[in-house]
Amino acid sequence: MFNLVKVSEARSLERDMVESGLTFAGFAVFNCPIRGDSATVLTELKQSSHDLVMITGDQALTACHVAQQVHIISKPALILGRAKNKEEYAWVSPDETEIVSYSENEVGALSEAYDLCIGGECIEMLQQTSAVPKVVPYVKVFARVAPEQKELILTTFKSVGRMTLMCGDGTNDVGALKQAHVGVALLNAMPPPKGEKSSDGSSKNDTAKPAKSKKLKPATENGEGASKSKATSSQASNRHLTPAEMQRQKLKKLMDELNEGGGDGQAPIVKLGDASMASPFTAKHASICPTTDVIRQGRSTLVTTLQMFKILGLNCLATAYVLSVMYLDGVKLGDIQATISGVFTAAFFLFISHARPLPTLSAERPHPNIFCAYVFLSLLGQFAIHLLFLISSVNEASKYMPDECIEPDSEFHPNLVNTVSYMVGLMLQVATFAVNYMGHPFNQSIPENRPFLYALLAAVGFFTVITSDLFRDLNDWLKLVPMPTGLRDKLLIWAFLTFLVCYAWERLLRWVFPGKMPAWKQRQRRVAASLEKKRN
Repeated sequence: MFNLVKVSEARSLERDMVESGLTFAGFAVFNCPIRGDSATVLTELKQSSHDLVMITGDQALTACHVAQQVHIISKPALILGRAKNKEEYAWVSPDETEIVSYSENEVGALSEAYDLCIGGECIEMLQQTSAVPKVVPYVKVFARVAPEQKELILTTFKSVGRMTLMCGDGTNDVGALKQAHVGVALLNAMPPPKGEKSSDGSSKNDTAKPAKSKKLKPATENGEGASKSKATSSQASNRHLTPAEMQRQKLKKLMDELNEGGGDGQAPIVKLGDASMASPFTAKHASICPTTDVIRQGRSTLVTTLQMFKILGLNCLATAYVLSVMYLDGVKLGDIQATISGVFTAAFFLFISHARPLPTLSAERPHPNIFCAYVFLSLLGQFAIHLLFLISSVNEASKYMPDECIEPDSEFHPNLVNTVSYMVGLMLQVATFAVNYMGHPFNQSIPENRPFLYALLAAVGFFTVITSDLFRDLNDWLKLVPMPTGLRDKLLIWAFLTFLVCYAWERLLRWVFPGKMPAWKQRQRRVAASLEKKRN
């Protein structure tokens, strides 16, 4: 005889009552293997100073076991649950050998020695006692959680100043994916085998002809007259369609093809209700590898943007000095000189963007914004060095210049000051790109970015050739006058020293002002304190 029990009543039954009066028949073992790349990806994320959190609907013991296998948990685990008196809560180890009484004010200290796990029932208790911001930010594993609780967890992380990236593969993850700073939807489609594309292509070509022949058979059996009449009728009907109707037919045909399918190696079609409808990023299969891709590309974009602003700032400051102060002394650039300088600038900017992110994530963090002490000190320090080089070089060249009055609005004519200022400007341009290039640990270094390296070497070689006056015809074409030997040697030495000083200054600032980790614990204390004041 079996007694039917309602679900609500079954959940309220105690474990001792449920497991009493049973006859042992054997064990039922269920195996759900973890993807082979999950542990590797999560380990890389952990080594790159990211905090890992698991949010699942599985039971707490199962969740802790899986979290330990994929390295989310590395310390002894404690699970929050009701104590034996059923009135209070306590932290219990999975093997029930260690029990720690629960106190919302001691969760932060407890998380330093243990990895904490709570379930959906405990989250309800935290909401009732207004202890969510005190406990949730320190938990590593959330088990038996409902969709609205997943969303609550993400909003709590955001409220204490943590940057969140959420992976989800179902409709119950939509709320959490929308709340996360970065949402990555995982489709439940497996990645295609390596040889599938070629086989699909061959099979597609092989099956195309028989399909056409099958369609043509009924037409030939019914006679050519019927097929011709159908063709002419369809053509006649198409002639009477308006352009809008024809466009609607094409759109309807395209939508029908998309709804049919995603076959032949194409990406699976996203349907309504999938997690991808709520997240900005969608993985093509159920793997968390795209999370590292998003972080790598994001860091590379941030670093590239930062160096672009620094380079533009330095170039603008140097150009402003040339166009304002030097212009009053009659110093101008010829058309050919400006063209060659612009070509080098365009090549540098083009090949800087060619740099690719490194395959391994670094534990260091890039600077999150442009307006910080590192950027301002770097710009001011390098510009001061560049300005000193410009003024010293022009003053040294003025000593060899005859006393003559040059009108600012007069036509361009080559002179020694123009020659020196052009060479110095070209050298500063090369030094600015080479010094401020952000390579490791986020992007490829200059030797690894071959196009950018070749452009720099070409610019350095061009500067050396025109400064040393090896090819007089080239300097005449550029309208550069010969320089005295003493001035030439000083210019080369000063250029080398300027590069070394700027490089040393930039490296010193990168060491003094590294990218900071988010200080979320201080903000968490402020949020918890303000909530405590409101409750009292």
